[in-house]
Amino acid sequence: MPRKQLTENEKRQTKIAVRLAVFFTCLLLIDFLLISIFFSWQDWVAILLFSLLFILPAYISNAGMVVVGGGKPIDGGRFLKDGYRILGDHKTWSGAIKGPLYIGIPVSIGVFIVLTLIWPSIIGIPKTGLSNNEYKIYNDIKYYEYYFIGGKFPLGFVSIIIRIILCSFGAVIGDLIGSFFKRRFDIKSGAPFWIVDQIDFALVAILFIAIAALISPLFLIPDVNIIIFICILTPSVSIIANTVAYFIGLKDVPW
Repeated sequence: MPRKQLTENEKRQTKIAVRLAVFFTCLLLIDFLLISIFFSWQDWVAILLFSLLFILPAYISNAGMVVVGGGKPIDGGRFLKDGYRILGDHKTWSGAIKGPLYIGIPVSIGVFIVLTLIWPSIIGIPKTGLSNNEYKIYNDIKYYEYYFIGGKFPLGFVSIIIRIILCSFGAVIGDLIGSFFKRRFDIKSGAPFWIVDQIDFALVAILFIAIAALISPLFLIPDVNIIIFICILTPSVSIIANTVAYFIGLKDVPW
């Protein structure tokens, strides 16, 4: 099936997508090299795993909003004084509520229940690395317990549940904030708003957990290595995947 003819604007956006895909691929490589040189490659693997486990509920909820969206828009079709919609038709109550409640939260809880069940079988891996002094940044077992199972049971399980809820709804708030600014720049729904589209939900999820960590000792504030990695990984996943899908013919545009 022939690919649709792109408009001039879509051609420009396609070039931007390709450049961003290359840029973020290089950033991932640079991050790996820097962590490996100044600390250890095992620390980079730990950062990768901790970042994924931390941000997983936000990723799933963000995708879930698309799956269960539709219906009444949150802004009720209202416009601001600038003449543009507040959020747009695609930001609906159904997606904002059901995305986390029906998909993000239950799927994430299921993942962490599995991790809790198999933790006795995998705890030996970080313990061995710690005993061999392979980890320079995360040199305490508490980091591995926190990101994999929340910490010691039962408070660890409570921590995981709250973390999942905060991350999931943080993703919703971040997505809505991104949509608000997208409308202010007169960017139509479905058109690319580079970087902001890919990272808004993750940044607010991080913020929610950071606030919780300032209030309760149940949580750890994400350290700078994890924050940096999430800020690189999150747009990388979306931009690279969409660009590859475009070039192999699975998408009409790379966004």
